[in-house]
Amino acid sequence: MKNSRGFSLLEVIISISLAGIVMTVFSRTIKTGLNVQTFLENKNSAVNFAESVIETLRKEKIDLQKYTGDNKLSAVRNIKILEEAGLEKDIDAASLKVTPYRADGRIYSGLYKLKITVNYRCKNKEKKYHLITLLRNEGG
Repeated sequence: MKNSRGFSLLEVIISISLAGIVMTVFSRTIKTGLNVQTFLENKNSAVNFAESVIETLRKEKIDLQKYTGDNKLSAVRNIKILEEAGLEKDIDAASLKVTPYRADGRIYSGLYKLKITVNYRCKNKEKKYHLITLLRNEGG
């Protein structure tokens, strides 16, 4: 009489193979999810930094006219937004470009276009985030 209470070697091999395939798919899915999470965290830091620059300019009523032109991070430091040590670990630098707002060949007095560029790293690659907004000159 044949004992049919256990699994055959073929059934065990097939089960282990299927489990290996499932584990491979799960591990790749988890790795992709972690990569996306890291990217989003780094980008979110860049977005928050750029928005804090805008909010500081808006609340402190900084004279935008003196920042007209392309000023690297020194302009951001001059308005005391963040010190070098205060930058997020993945944010390398930022630039602030302030230009008078022009449309249809006309310059609008007291209205400035601000472009903030934040350089950040994601998976050892340089990325840039640009925030462009209009702001009325409240200072000066």
